[in-house]
Amino acid sequence: MASVEEIARQLLARAEETGAGPLAALHLEEIAALYGVSRSTLLRQIGSRKALDAALAELGAQGAPRQRVADRAIAAAADLIAKRGVGGTTLEDVAAAAECSVQAIHAQIGGREALLVAIFKHYSPMDGIAAALADPPADLVAAARAVYLAILDAVLDTPAIAPMLAEVLARPDSALGRYVRESYVASTVGLIEQWLEEHLRRGTIRPMRLRLLMTLFGGPIAAEALSHATAGSSPGPAYRRRTARELAESFALAVQPRGTTSTPAGDVHARHE
Repeated sequence: MASVEEIARQLLARAEETGAGPLAALHLEEIAALYGVSRSTLLRQIGSRKALDAALAELGAQGAPRQRVADRAIAAAADLIAKRGVGGTTLEDVAAAAECSVQAIHAQIGGREALLVAIFKHYSPMDGIAAALADPPADLVAAARAVYLAILDAVLDTPAIAPMLAEVLARPDSALGRYVRESYVASTVGLIEQWLEEHLRRGTIRPMRLRLLMTLFGGPIAAEALSHATAGSSPGPAYRRRTARELAESFALAVQPRGTTSTPAGDVHARHE
């Protein structure tokens, strides 16, 4: 995997070739597109936007406008929520941490409820899940493993996710609660259902109710990710890969026709991680 410094060099070259302009003026999603990967994949490689900005500064990238108020506020709010919880984080706190005014946050994002929705959109596993299922491997275990790893990376790399989900449960009629229930869950479940229905049609999953299939698929990863998130632990890449593989294999054993085996090529070494 390329270092942050090497990624920064490649991004500077591509920005010059394409005329994309100063990298600091681009959102992380735009930088990821410039690099040719998803936002979640880019984050796995660079660690954080701050690390990338530091590498760009070391390479002498100058004259770039400061990061937008909205981006600074989202990052600052996520950090504060991870430390204090949703209830302990005010817009005044966020403005101070983001070095902007409350009025600027209102102008670019909206009020506190809109900020919570923006944070969840920014850090949720949705991008990773969509990338994993955009062109999934035909093998059930390989595809399930990719989805599980995307979920683990998003939740464990963002300590704010657990308190925000607690807020959703405590205030289901809040703007965040409505967004998660009516938009996020619907979109995420829809992607996974389409993928599972394709395997049902192929016969690689034995006939069963889709709702039960979703429970078998989603229940274990939700328990695994949230147990670490609520405990404040963030296991490293090797643990995440091993866990994603083991959960994927267990899911396949539970749902494939009897006598079916599914172990993707190249996975043997992973058993020793």
